[in-house]
Amino acid sequence: MRNQAKRGGRRPGFTLVELLVVIGIIALLISILLPSLSRAREAGNRTKCLSNLRQLGMAFTMYCNDNKQQYPRPAGGVAGGLPEDWVHWEAARKLEDSRIAPYISRPMNPEVLRCPSDTLESHKTAYKYSYSVNFNICRISGNKTLKTTQVRSPSDKILIVEESSETVDDGCWAWQAELGRGKNVISARHDRQYEDSTDFTKGRANVAFCDGHAEFISRSDSFDARYWDPLKN
Repeated sequence: MRNQAKRGGRRPGFTLVELLVVIGIIALLISILLPSLSRAREAGNRTKCLSNLRQLGMAFTMYCNDNKQQYPRPAGGVAGGLPEDWVHWEAARKLEDSRIAPYISRPMNPEVLRCPSDTLESHKTAYKYSYSVNFNICRISGNKTLKTTQVRSPSDKILIVEESSETVDDGCWAWQAELGRGKNVISARHDRQYEDSTDFTKGRANVAFCDGHAEFISRSDSFDARYWDPLKN
């Protein structure tokens, strides 16, 4: 009877010291795991961003095939916009009228135009997308844009970039031109410690090339004429 009574008695609860030890262990595990989880999430976002750029690059290729090998215009914030802009982003225009829209989806899915790591609220203009196109390829010369046949080494020439949220202001990446005032730079949001857009030497971003493929490249490479000048061998 005594043994049964003893077994049926109430077990003592945890002491305060034991609870504090458990809480401390949990906090330590969280502090160890959070950076790894953050890196894994960012790696997933980078992959999704790269997939977006591949899709956009293929859409440009199909557009050019249907339009005598000419690229669409760069959506450079011209008053009222131009019908042949690759993306119609101004409030008064419909995204579905973007020249590459028929080659992506109907209706146009705006998420294809956004990097999942891009904090859109940090954009300083009405342009709420993450990607912009190389002005040197989509610029207007003699009332026409460049043709695909004019681009030398298309697998090396940047067509679309993931631009920094600190500098993106329209659909046109034109750091080399007066239009860009030397300030349009590709993003380093996937290397968060280097997002400072005034540092042209550090950080990496996703870009799509003229042959349709996409890569994760260094910011410094984007300033090399071998990659941004379509007429350079």
